Amino acid sequence: MTTYVSRPVRALRDRPTSGESATLVLRLGDADPDAVGDVVEERGGEVDAELAFDALRVVVPEEAVADVCELDGLDAVETDATLDAGDAGEDVEPPEER
Repeated sequence: MTTYVSRPVRALRDRPTSGESATLVLRLGDADPDAVGDVVEERGGEVDAELAFDALRVVVPEEAVADVCELDGLDAVETDATLDAGDAGEDVEPPEER
């Protein structure tokens, strides 16, 4: 099965900014959470939280996003800024403060 990678994550993966980090939500699917955590840490990141529905929130350097997207068994890789629209969540930028 192919891992779903959201459009904002694809942009981070394809054009990472050196010195910046990304907060991602990984829906684990068949992936081993301990193995995923090990890879995240090896790439200079950390597991920030274990979430409901077999998901992890991780913070990784943007240069490591491509490696995270390639992990076996993940169902999806999204940013942590998603808009809940029923069954169709999409990554969004938070509104600017006025």
